[in-house]
Amino acid sequence: MLSSLLLFCSFAVLGQSATKPPHILFIASDDLGWFDVGWHGAEIKTPVLDKLAGEGVTLNQTYVQYVCSPTRSAIMSGRYPYHTGLQRGVIRPPQPYGLPLNITTIAQRLNTAGYSTHAIGKWHLGFCNWSYTPTERGFDSFFGYYEGAEDYYTHRRGYTISKTNLDGLDFRRNRDVVTNMNGSYSTEAFAAEAVSVINQHNKSTPMYMYLPFQAVHAPLQAPQRFVDMYKEIKNKSRQMKAAMVTAMDLAIGNITAALEKAEMWNDTLIVFTTDNGGPVQSGASNWPLRGSKATLWEGGHRGAAFVHGKMLNKTGYVYNGMIHTVDWYPTLLSLAGVNVDDTDLDGMNVWDAISNNKSSPRQSFVYNLLLTDGTLSGGIRFNNWKLLVNPGEGHSGWYPPANASFSEPITVTKPSNETFLFDLDADPTEHYNLASTKTDVLAMMMSRLSEAMKSYVPDLSDQNPPTEKSNPANFGDAWSPGWC
Repeated sequence: MLSSLLLFCSFAVLGQSATKPPHILFIASDDLGWFDVGWHGAEIKTPVLDKLAGEGVTLNQTYVQYVCSPTRSAIMSGRYPYHTGLQRGVIRPPQPYGLPLNITTIAQRLNTAGYSTHAIGKWHLGFCNWSYTPTERGFDSFFGYYEGAEDYYTHRRGYTISKTNLDGLDFRRNRDVVTNMNGSYSTEAFAAEAVSVINQHNKSTPMYMYLPFQAVHAPLQAPQRFVDMYKEIKNKSRQMKAAMVTAMDLAIGNITAALEKAEMWNDTLIVFTTDNGGPVQSGASNWPLRGSKATLWEGGHRGAAFVHGKMLNKTGYVYNGMIHTVDWYPTLLSLAGVNVDDTDLDGMNVWDAISNNKSSPRQSFVYNLLLTDGTLSGGIRFNNWKLLVNPGEGHSGWYPPANASFSEPITVTKPSNETFLFDLDADPTEHYNLASTKTDVLAMMMSRLSEAMKSYVPDLSDQNPPTEKSNPANFGDAWSPGWC
């Protein structure tokens, strides 16, 4: 196979003499806000992440999706969610669908190319049938949970359909239900698993570790020793969010220490990203960006991210080029020596741009496209211009941390129209709607929006409503595949 032949070819693109592909540690934090990390000036302590970002390349314009499942689908597929049917929010526990099975995931491609592949943490790409689960989508091992949220200690999840309360355990090692982790904080459990995998790994084989933490998604829970670090924060939600972030930071420090001890550090590329903007209603902040998780504003889509690794040609700088989550698929596969010639990918290889501080090959992207009863809600970007159509009013303001000494500096009157045009170079915080004054630009952007809609795939959520067939009571008190 061509990909196998390419696996051990000379990797001049890496900027080093090594003839083997790098280990890849892909870390995704859940619901981490733009202003929830130290390197963006937050009051939250993230010394490990700050150091990694400072030593590597901080990504200043990396865009993710607005909620969990869509971003995870983009990472796995290299495709926009509106091309895979996952554009309408998240997959709920009782919904019988997932990332379409005709899509070859990045893990499958890497596994075929000789990588040892491991998923640790949150899946959230469907589990109603075993075919949707991680060990059937390219991962040699899985330790984590299938759904979108649960208790950090009991690892249980409840969900109500009409008046029926469904409740069950959601924790797995590969296919097996894990029943002996009650009381174990998931952030620490996932880090311990990552360290164990690293310690047992044959470092002569390239490793891909996908580590989507539960942290720092609701429910807001953290060990008391981390909460005690933030006694000065009076807002309880912000205090707990800070504690959760710092707990995750320490966990990542334990993992990087394990890589160094295993003599894998110099050969490991780390990608760190949030999966969406922070939910301001539960202690997060995207300041000074506008909006929140689950919105089309910058606060919902522009994510805190960085890359770190000895294979970067230039380090210690902030990269301002445009990157989208779909770009990791072709970028990481190319680094691994896998031939990427898929014509239906939305992602672009951005390695040369990041590694050498060159202009990004990406000049445009789609925030999201969603049809509801014939009405389009969506957004697109082209160079400095951003177009939003019917973005909705929920959490559309500016939200500094609840304990901050600063506030929104100017008063903004909500425009009466439902179309927004922003020049993000001049106005990155989306204060000034130019739709009524830049009519030529508006026409150009509307044309681009219409073009994007030509490849729209109907969303799967509406076609797959929640069903009581998923009831954990039918599967030994655990959320389990086998009902679709």
